[in-house]
Amino acid sequence: MAIQRRLAIVDRLAKWGIQVTHSCVLCGGGIEETHDHLYFECPYSQSLWTGILEWLSYQRKVENWEDEVQWLTTNVNNRNPRKTLLGVVFAAVVYYIWMERNERRFQNQRREVKDRAKDIVMQ
Repeated sequence: MAIQRRLAIVDRLAKWGIQVTHSCVLCGGGIEETHDHLYFECPYSQSLWTGILEWLSYQRKVENWEDEVQWLTTNVNNRNPRKTLLGVVFAAVVYYIWMERNERRFQNQRREVKDRAKDIVMQ
């Protein structure tokens, strides 16, 4: 669902007439929670992506959803275990960002970036 931008992110909920707090719960900076912000522009998400990419020995800055999906599709290769791992890790990071968002928004629970990174690495 994330790859198709079908998650119930705040900007999408507003289009459906559902009223929720519009600001991103990950950074708390008063910035509207959009798909690109949640996954790539938010300081929390950027820090998580940076740590995970460094763990995979990739030195790059994440951009936006379309650019990252394009980069991923050109770099994932079923014949190369390291590149296959990249696809799995991408999915895990997206999943854990969504989980962190939901836990903060609906359960008032929060985990630090380093703890989420450990979840992904140890998965």
